[in-house]
Amino acid sequence: MLTPKKKLTKKELKHDPLLDTLEKGQQFYEENSKQILTGAAAVVVIIVLAWGWMNNLETTRSEAMLASTKATIAAVVGMDENVLAELERVVDVYGDNSAISQATYQLGVARLQANDLDGARESFTTLANSSDKQLKLAGTLKLAYIFEKEANYGDAASLYSEVGALKEGVVSEYAMLQAGYAYIADGNVTSADKIVKELLDEKPTGKFLEQVKYLEGKVLEK
Repeated sequence: MLTPKKKLTKKELKHDPLLDTLEKGQQFYEENSKQILTGAAAVVVIIVLAWGWMNNLETTRSEAMLASTKATIAAVVGMDENVLAELERVVDVYGDNSAISQATYQLGVARLQANDLDGARESFTTLANSSDKQLKLAGTLKLAYIFEKEANYGDAASLYSEVGALKEGVVSEYAMLQAGYAYIADGNVTSADKIVKELLDEKPTGKFLEQVKYLEGKVLEK
């Protein structure tokens, strides 16, 4: 048999926790409604602004990527003054946007071919400072090459050694090899010999072993 529910007395209703909580909540809202509505409106504005910013960021990235791709393809097909100007425009307009890294690289190469070493250094420094590992490697190697062209073999060797220390497979191996030659050109045979020993300790094989042994021969000549 079902037990009839007990009816609450007025005294019990008066002190019911749920009703007390609801009453306090209503009272709080009435006293602070203006601040609450203002806060809610502010949250909505922040959400809308964030959405707009993200949407604009994606649009800018897409535009940058499209412009970079067009300019890069044109550079690969054939470099001339118009292509160079377009690469410079893309880099100027979109700045450090990671989507234009290929255009930045091609601009650096074009400047290097034109013997504009300062301009090339600017482009490759941007890549070398990138958080992307591959871009960082590409930029650093080109900066090392520029130092070599300027006969600044000590700094070139240091940059090549940095790439070698990253242990990024073939790229790092050949960077260490190049560092050895740069040290020899700088007259630092001790550092070059150290590199040879480090490379031989890694038990190279095939063509790379031949190149390491050739570097070793150059060290012994000194």
